Amino acid sequence: MPRKNRAALLLAIILGTGLAATSTGVLANDIYENEAASSTTLTSADISDRQLAAFLDAAGHVQSIRSSYVEMIREAPAEERAELREGAVADMTTAIQFTGLDVETYRAIGYLFRNDPELRQRLNRVAAGR
Repeated sequence: MPRKNRAALLLAIILGTGLAATSTGVLANDIYENEAASSTTLTSADISDRQLAAFLDAAGHVQSIRSSYVEMIREAPAEERAELREGAVADMTTAIQFTGLDVETYRAIGYLFRNDPELRQRLNRVAAGR
């Protein structure tokens, strides 16, 4: 698969699907229910290519963490689900911060990806260069 197609596929998986757990409602209470912020004061010009690369890394980690928790939460007794959700949120937050982003910036980039064609093109270029 050509690099550009892989980049587009990666971004579609990360952002376009909204992450599978959300559609099942399993992790509906976590801060990543809507991967992107509902608004942001940041603009495309405020986001560096290094932050875009970190976003891609963080989004991949968040997806992996979410996937690993979905079955555990789905199969856990009701009284254990809240604790598992909290663990998932903590793990996802740590994964985002490990890439050098804060959660607010991560979610802002997700918002801009969906709403700013310029940032979307830049993110595609960064992803294609990987």
